[in-house]
Order: sequence, then structure tokens, then C-alpha cells
Amino acid sequence: MFYSRDILTKKGPFARVWLAATAGGDRISKRFALAAEISRLCLLLHNPQVPMALRLKAHLLVGIVRIYRRKCLAVERDGSNFVNAMGAGL
Repeated sequence: MFYSRDILTKKGPFARVWLAATAGGDRISKRFALAAEISRLCLLLHNPQVPMALRLKAHLLVGIVRIYRRKCLAVERDGSNFVNAMGAGL
């Protein structure tokens, strides 16, 4: 094993990222996506506290990308809803 088991536990820094990578992007809640700090997650992945296998890093990177995609979709939907509401109010 090329990583510490503490990384992927429920309280670990990459727990939700691992779930996003393995379970798919549909299970990512809007609340989690908006609260996730993508830059911090990328820094943790780039400079890990313990050595990680490249395959694990690749899976975690896929999870980060899925979270970022969900975050972008949420912002886009909120923006379009706001524009539609403003247009209906005129």
C-alpha cells in the first residue's frame, strides 16, 4: 500500500473527494461543492503529508474535477435563475 489509511477515512482530508471519484459526480451535494476549497485540495494533493501512489493521486484528481464541475454547474444555475427572475419582474 502506497498511502496512509488515515487519508481516506470519513474524517480524512480526501474523504469526500474519494467518494466523488468512485461513486460519481451525481452524489455530490451542492452544499459540499460550494464549500469545498478547490485550491486547498489541489495543494494537499500536490504536496501530500505522506507518500501516495500515482494511481491514488489520479483518482483523487478525478474527484476534485468532479467537485469543481458540480460547483460550476451550481453557480451557472443560480445565475440563470437570477436572470430569469429579473426578466420576469420587468
